[in-house]
Amino acid sequence: MRREDEKAWDEYVYKSSSSTFYHQLGWRNVVKKTYKHKPIYLVAKENGEIKGVLPLFLMRSVIFGKKLVSVPFAPYGGVCADSETVEKALIDEVK
Repeated sequence: MRREDEKAWDEYVYKSSSSTFYHQLGWRNVVKKTYKHKPIYLVAKENGEIKGVLPLFLMRSVIFGKKLVSVPFAPYGGVCADSETVEKALIDEVK
């Protein structure tokens, strides 16, 4: 996610019925600062308007190696999207 998308990200999350507190950028900042995991936040846009988001973190562990996790240390995460098509596009991008 580009820095200029941050305000729009939170605005999208606040009005999405499929989002949780853990999708907000404040949680990204907590995880990044506390655990040093690298945030990788994906945004799907159509005509300049956000249609879906997927928060991810690159986690590194001596025991478990590298893995990509959506919203670690939280009970909820994953894709927030306006449609199944957008949701699938975000998941396909991660793969």
